[in-house]
Amino acid sequence: MKTTTPKALRLALLLGLPALAAPAFAEDAPAPAPALTSNVGIVSEYVFRGIRQTWGNPALQGGIDYAHESGFYAGAWLSNTSGNLYANANIEVDLYGGYRGAVDDFSYDVGVLQFLFPGANYDKITPAGSYASKRYNSTELYLSGTWKWLNVKYSRAMTDVGYFGFNDNNAGFGAFPGKPGAGVTGSDTSGSWYIEANVTYEFLPTWTGTLHAGRQTITHSTGLSYSDYKAGVTKTMDGGWVLGLAYTTTVGTDYWKNYPSVAGNGTTKDMGAGTWIASVNRTF
Repeated sequence: MKTTTPKALRLALLLGLPALAAPAFAEDAPAPAPALTSNVGIVSEYVFRGIRQTWGNPALQGGIDYAHESGFYAGAWLSNTSGNLYANANIEVDLYGGYRGAVDDFSYDVGVLQFLFPGANYDKITPAGSYASKRYNSTELYLSGTWKWLNVKYSRAMTDVGYFGFNDNNAGFGAFPGKPGAGVTGSDTSGSWYIEANVTYEFLPTWTGTLHAGRQTITHSTGLSYSDYKAGVTKTMDGGWVLGLAYTTTVGTDYWKNYPSVAGNGTTKDMGAGTWIASVNRTF
């Protein structure tokens, strides 16, 4: 899932390494950033908020961004996903837009993000018709603030899709083999929210270390909220290439253990297990 941020932070997050952009100081007199930029990369596994999205397989990812000098911006980002996790899905498309500004050393970012999974629906879980029709598509509003080396961001689901379609029909008690006592207690998970803190530090020229901690709260549920953590490093190369390596893990995701494929192929996966992520990316 795409996380919209200033250019340097967008690049690190595409690699699976949360970071934050260095603040712009007046005396630095930086050249204006290009209005239109694009990026492409590959990761050994796509992990979003600690949850594995490609069933242990690599992902090809890319996006395009437009930034106006006024501070308004818009963009799109996509990645392959797994039909083992999202029924009848093989791609995720994120559309977003918002406004960025800065006051001295502090910068802020407010916007809206739409997650789309074309063709995916809970009623396509094998065997077909096991669950009522419900799309995974979700809309979030976000507010982000960055001060020097620290970034804090809050995201909130704004529709009844809530946490990617979780409701009492498809994610009620007994729906998760790894933790039968966990499930949705209300009719849906609208209002679910995620808060995260990201730290970055360039410890050597072209070498950047990153730390991330996040908390996903799934509303109207019990035993489903969890925390995720990540630590990594990136190396900037000539020609706009960036290499990355990170380790991500979760706490409180027992219900994702031995999660059965929704495609009905008999495979299972620990969706919140600790995982190494290698990546390579280029921005144009």
